[in-house]
Amino acid sequence: MTSRARPAWPARRRWLPRFLRSLRVRLTLMATLGVCLALASASFALITGMSNTLFGRAQSVASGEVDRIAEALARGEPIPERLDIPPGYVTTIQIRDASGRLIETLPPTTATVARRPVPSARPPAAAGTAPGESLPRDMRAASRTVMTPQGQRTVVAVSRLGQISQSIDLVERSLLVAAPLLALVVGLLTWFAVDRSLRPIEALRARTEAISHSTLGERLPEPDTGDEVQRLARTLNEMLDRLDVGARVQRDFLSDASHELRTPLAAMRAELEISIAHGQTADWPAVAARLHHDTRRMERLTGDLLMLARAEDTTASRSPQPVRLDEIVAAEVPETSHAALFVSLEPVEIIGVPAELSRLARNLLDNADRHAVHAIAVRLMTERNMAVVTVDDDGPGVPPGQRERVFDRFFRLDAGRDRASGGVGLGLAMTRSIARGHGGDVHVTTAPLGGARFEVRLPLSPPDPV
Repeated sequence: MTSRARPAWPARRRWLPRFLRSLRVRLTLMATLGVCLALASASFALITGMSNTLFGRAQSVASGEVDRIAEALARGEPIPERLDIPPGYVTTIQIRDASGRLIETLPPTTATVARRPVPSARPPAAAGTAPGESLPRDMRAASRTVMTPQGQRTVVAVSRLGQISQSIDLVERSLLVAAPLLALVVGLLTWFAVDRSLRPIEALRARTEAISHSTLGERLPEPDTGDEVQRLARTLNEMLDRLDVGARVQRDFLSDASHELRTPLAAMRAELEISIAHGQTADWPAVAARLHHDTRRMERLTGDLLMLARAEDTTASRSPQPVRLDEIVAAEVPETSHAALFVSLEPVEIIGVPAELSRLARNLLDNADRHAVHAIAVRLMTERNMAVVTVDDDGPGVPPGQRERVFDRFFRLDAGRDRASGGVGLGLAMTRSIARGHGGDVHVTTAPLGGARFEVRLPLSPPDPV
């Protein structure tokens, strides 16, 4: 007997601290961490975008003004008296000669120049570049060197962007305060939301834990919410229904099996006690014959129980193979000796277990042989994608109200309760179990002969694995 392996996923989480094994904690931490990463990414993107946009705009404005003045100098035109600078940009224009000497400074006319002196910016080696690396964070510079009638001139624009820097710093400080607060709020909301969502599940768990084998009749409350918790409760109740039915069937089976086994044992014990008490006058050969009959009956009963248990065990290893169903049925026909037989068998091949199919045919023929008066009709044919076996008899038949009960274990009709017939009420139960194990089923109706017709339908192709 092999033990079922336990799932491996709990072992992989043993390295986690105890407080992290709580689903509530893990979900809260995951949600909070996700929000923190999202806020950090969004903040970085916002600051970077603002800086690139605002400082890039200032750089573009300064470069445009440098180009405008440089082109005027190159054409020999007078220097413009006004700077074309949008409001909010504080820019100073310096014009230098080839030696770097400051010739003229143009203060902006649309903004107020800061009181601190403008740094002396050396003309760069290449036109159009700005010595941004040597300037403070809130300053941008642009330059261009051109040839004028007066000689080489370099136009340098230095922009003070203190307001832009202050705006960006204010946004950074606001995000440093708002982001942690937002993450904290999200964490708290997640904690309470998960806690509220897990309360019904914890209630179901506690209620399920209280149910044992002696209280399988109890059921879990199903909240009328229409969500996953209600579906979980309904699924658990359906599982409890199946377990309850299985437990009742098992108890009934054990009770009936104990009764069926105890009856021949009691008869054998009484036979022996009577014979021992009258040892001198007892007919020991007759006693031995009766005991032999009872032991054969017990052997047949235990064999049927073992076969039924194997047929109903879905985990047992089985080896289906192509078999000729007509040959299997034909091999069991000679065992019928009570009534006249009318046999019609078509060649039919199915996928199945030969031993189980032989037992199915034997049980149907034995049942018909016990109840038939004069005749039994056996027929095998194909109908669509099914193999159909019918066994008819001219006996008393099965009342409509008991046509399903005859497939219960240890069930016998009143007409068939004679123990001398050898029936213990397991043959038809075994027949249905074997038929369903092969993807088919068996039903009982009224036969044209007047008695019972047992009809077995089996698929020609193998059933899908469960």
